[in-house]
Amino acid sequence: MNGKDLARTTLSAGLAPLSHLYNRLRPGIRILMYHRVADLPAYDQLTVSPRRFEEHMAWLAAHQRVISLDTAVTELDSGQPLRPGVVITFDDGYLDNLTHALPVLERHRLPASIFVTTAFAEQAMSHPRYPAVEGRLHLTWEEIRQMAANPLITIGSHTLTHPFLGRLSGEESAREIAQSRAVIQEKIAAPVNYFCYPSGDYGARETGLVSDAGYRAAVTVSPGSNRAGTPRFALRRTEVTDRDSPRELAKKLAGGFDLIHLLLDLRRRRNFARAARLAQEKGN
Repeated sequence: MNGKDLARTTLSAGLAPLSHLYNRLRPGIRILMYHRVADLPAYDQLTVSPRRFEEHMAWLAAHQRVISLDTAVTELDSGQPLRPGVVITFDDGYLDNLTHALPVLERHRLPASIFVTTAFAEQAMSHPRYPAVEGRLHLTWEEIRQMAANPLITIGSHTLTHPFLGRLSGEESAREIAQSRAVIQEKIAAPVNYFCYPSGDYGARETGLVSDAGYRAAVTVSPGSNRAGTPRFALRRTEVTDRDSPRELAKKLAGGFDLIHLLLDLRRRRNFARAARLAQEKGN
């Protein structure tokens, strides 16, 4: 364990009792954020190995109430006291979501949502984070249709081209949000009710555009649990990495890492806001 991980673990252990008490008094729904499920030569923050993913899913199946995003939003809207719950999500629409993640989800009967980028599905682009991948990185439309037909899987939108939405004009941002929904609905012949902001770049303009486009809710990368007062177009998620053992995952679900992640998120949001201002000034 390196110094950074040691500090992270020590701080989370100190915060865990208070966070656990707060979450017991104010139960909410946690939305987990995954990306890839693959064996890579080196650690990647957005990738968990198939072995680790199996450990996570087995632990969730044994210890948590895992629900679909549909069920989560319905419960958040109900006005009734919330029961703790966990939602599983994946960003970007990677091929390994089908080859490695889906069999594990099916084995444990766990629902999940996958947010796809249309240009990735068309194989016209791929995520720039993984330029050296051998073979195909992303799901095709046929594979996305196959997954959409599975009762465990919900398909959502992750825009047309995975841009930083805050750096686009209002018209461009609206197109990325609304047209991606229309394209995906046509391709899978099913409603697309949920949106995911690429890189977690969003603001009041983007949440309004997602609402205007007809989505039911949207997810961010901002940390924490979701409760009745959480904005439906800015639902919070908890990032999961390959370094998270089931014990660490339990700490995250109890809120032990929320403060650390909140500080990181505030810095990220400031950087996004600064980049958006610069883009607007350049455009003018």
